[in-house]
Amino acid sequence: MNILIISAAIFTLTSLYFFLNRNKFGSDFPWLVSFITVISYLVMIMNINIGPDPTALLWTRWVGYAMSCTLLTASMVKIFGITAQQKVVALVSTSLIMLTGVLAAVATSPLFLILFFALGMIPFISLISIFKSKSTPQNRFVLNYLYYGWMAFPVIFLLSPETFSVIPSLTLILSAYLIADFFTKIIFYVHIQKIK
Repeated sequence: MNILIISAAIFTLTSLYFFLNRNKFGSDFPWLVSFITVISYLVMIMNINIGPDPTALLWTRWVGYAMSCTLLTASMVKIFGITAQQKVVALVSTSLIMLTGVLAAVATSPLFLILFFALGMIPFISLISIFKSKSTPQNRFVLNYLYYGWMAFPVIFLLSPETFSVIPSLTLILSAYLIADFFTKIIFYVHIQKIK
């Protein structure tokens, strides 16, 4: 699919940009997040034509999210000045959110899909409450990334041909994922750098 190739190209370029400017960004996390996203897109490109159902292996994106979103959470923790214990809870919550995403994506029935989706809301609420408790006017923009950016992924997933096919166009769904990835990974780090 062309949209996957475009997505991989965008994140390859941003990986390189963030890598070359890591001193400016004050962290290796931005290039690592983009690089993990490149790998995730390449795995989907490699597997998209295997078998009769092109959506069957799109669940692999959630594995990449487990790694990239944990790094995003680590960046957010730093912005909020979260305590050591809350930091561990935030990082583990992020991993649990992505694990339940994988399990929902490979669920063998709609019941298990809904069950894993609902279970994933528990660590998401935990994550939101940790950041909300330390929110200030200076860091409140991060909550917008969590609310609107991170919530986009499960909504796209539920609308996709992978689940209930409300939007049956795989190209449209993959485009929506690209926009969400761009907003939550690239724009997020550019925004952080600009407010420093």
